[in-house]
Amino acid sequence: MKIKYYKDLCKFCDRVLLSKKSTLYTHSITSLHVLKEHPVLLNAYFKNDPIRENKKKSLIKKIYLYFLNFFFEKKNFRLNKTHKKGSKVLILSNLINKSHASKNSDFYYGEIERELNKKKVKTFTVLRNFTGEKSSTINKIIKKNKILLFEKTDFLREIFIIYRLFCEYYFIKKNFNKPKIKDLNANFLSFFSLRGMVSNLRLYYQIKDLIEIIKPKLLIIPFEGHAWERLIIKMVKDLNKDTKVASYQFTVTTNHQHSIFRPLKASYNPDIILTSGKITKKKFQENYKCPVKILGSNKYKKISRSKVKKQNKFLIIPEAFYSETDRLLNFTLDVAKILPDHKFIFRCHPMMKSDEFTNKINLQDNVKLSNKSINDDLNICKYVVFRGSAAVFEAVSQGLKPIYLDVMNETNINPFKKIFLNICNVIEPEDIFKTLKYHESNKINKNIIDYSNNYFAEIDIKVIRSLL
Repeated sequence: MKIKYYKDLCKFCDRVLLSKKSTLYTHSITSLHVLKEHPVLLNAYFKNDPIRENKKKSLIKKIYLYFLNFFFEKKNFRLNKTHKKGSKVLILSNLINKSHASKNSDFYYGEIERELNKKKVKTFTVLRNFTGEKSSTINKIIKKNKILLFEKTDFLREIFIIYRLFCEYYFIKKNFNKPKIKDLNANFLSFFSLRGMVSNLRLYYQIKDLIEIIKPKLLIIPFEGHAWERLIIKMVKDLNKDTKVASYQFTVTTNHQHSIFRPLKASYNPDIILTSGKITKKKFQENYKCPVKILGSNKYKKISRSKVKKQNKFLIIPEAFYSETDRLLNFTLDVAKILPDHKFIFRCHPMMKSDEFTNKINLQDNVKLSNKSINDDLNICKYVVFRGSAAVFEAVSQGLKPIYLDVMNETNINPFKKIFLNICNVIEPEDIFKTLKYHESNKINKNIIDYSNNYFAEIDIKVIRSLL
């Protein structure tokens, strides 16, 4: 897919959102917020993209799950006595793996909640459930400072949300002609393509209820450019002038990242933007008028000065997409056959169910599925094979030599793209030989180390305290 078509799509979607006719409900349409040029994400827009995600979650299954939750799921959330007393800070996060539920540390925010509470800044974390487990199961094991959001709101709200979906479909159809962009999917902005409005508006109402009960001075939300992020910002600004919204950019961005860096109407833009480091801070300052501060990231790691010789092992780190995981696994198995004296550790993203790939991995003796912490894996590996994963920054800081799996006729999603040496790109399994030859006689490119250091800084709690 040509970047020109992608940019034309972005322009059309922004024109709809910035039009005088657009409403809160227009902003709740997921597909109008084009995140980035990732091949998997572009499947929602373009029909000729060869990548296809796992079809297990078909439309029929999603409709079935919706009605199942509609009739049997508890509504909104459950608060204990401590929650009802309120807090100064409320953090919104995602629970992506059941094993994370009983931990104090958060996958995205690290120890921020615990550190704030230690400093007598009362803080709760609100969790969206992406584990695939029932809310009733997760709610039994989460820590007392956590609040789990259920997959249903009030009955009348659920009905109203469906009504708004119908209204918005006809509003878009009446007021905006579908753009004439080559290979654009026929179902772009179709009725069923708007179904993401349901979860976005549900979240809007749930967080609204929480804000009214807990009355925090500061709400911190993730910032990737999603529709629901803008809805929450709008809601808080309309609801309570005493509550500030800080949007936290926590992960890597691509060369043509879009919705996170484009401001919308003033009421949909954050009060404060918190970044992972210097590089994204600069880009936000170029696009937004609000204060931009570096909060840092739990992905930050001090540069390893260890003299311990790394083993001849590869760490493979796919993203949280089935197709990306499968692609990297197939490549790994092929390389493992031609490098039988090397070991390969395949580390699935926590959001993926690794047992789906066990049978494939067992086909090759020198490929193992990781069941250890990322730090344990980093300590024993010499190379890291990646595509768009943010974990590559942690790997580089610990001395692993990076190898990027490129794909012919697809957009390059390497986070280091601008400074990455071409010899460290591989397309075919046989390309690994020339890359290893280079790495054996050269240290990691200093530009990559410097870039990594400036992308993820150490978390500074004082930044949050200064906003209260």
